[in-house]
Amino acid sequence: MSFASWLTDRIILQPTRHSLHVPQKNSLLLPHGDGEMEVWVHRIGQGAQQVPDLYVLEFPGTASRAEDTTDFVEGCWSQRCVEIWAVNPPGYGNSSGTASLKKLSAMAERALTEIRQAAGETPVVVAGGSLGSVSALYLAAHFKVEAVLVQNPPALREGVLAQSGWWHFKWLTRWIAAQIPHELDSLANARRATAPAVFVTAQQDRVVPARIQRQVIDAYHGPLKVFSIPDADHDTPLTEADLEQLRHLVDWLYGVITLT
Repeated sequence: MSFASWLTDRIILQPTRHSLHVPQKNSLLLPHGDGEMEVWVHRIGQGAQQVPDLYVLEFPGTASRAEDTTDFVEGCWSQRCVEIWAVNPPGYGNSSGTASLKKLSAMAERALTEIRQAAGETPVVVAGGSLGSVSALYLAAHFKVEAVLVQNPPALREGVLAQSGWWHFKWLTRWIAAQIPHELDSLANARRATAPAVFVTAQQDRVVPARIQRQVIDAYHGPLKVFSIPDADHDTPLTEADLEQLRHLVDWLYGVITLT
């Protein structure tokens, strides 16, 4: 790995490996490369013992873990039986290897292959908040998925360039932005994606500015609905009123899935 790639990973990624207590989820360790990939699986909604109506493949944000509860994914499927597979990327939790942007696409592909085998003919939704949306959009652009559900999606290269205040020299900002793997270009991936999607966007986001999120939303090629939250910052919890609005959009998403 070059110094430039190493520095970019250190700036963007915030991996942790400490143990987290997760009593209602089951951990899977799947072979991946020369090591293993950790996936946490659980079901939500009605009839948790029945065959799921949907499978959701979820990717966490830069400082999050698969063990964490994610409101925008878990709080909107109350009328469905949904099995969620949340993935720890390399370097996170018990997933092997070091954290690296260059490893995200292979990790996402491997996870999609596994969940497809489990789901059979049942639809698969790819989901992710913040950095996790980058992996979700990569899959939506290059593989068959039934739907997309993302929150506060960054365009990584554009986001780095927009945060020029982080560095005093523009050449250094451009140098860091140039290290973003081309397959993680969320603008290009959004233009290629055709699956129906719901985007949740915080308008006061200080991590991924709303104007950067809007670039991804405007580029998205498939049918979509946008849930814009005027006063929310990047990590502002969704209120019950927010979740109620989101459920209506997810009902639309499920309707589109079942009609195709």
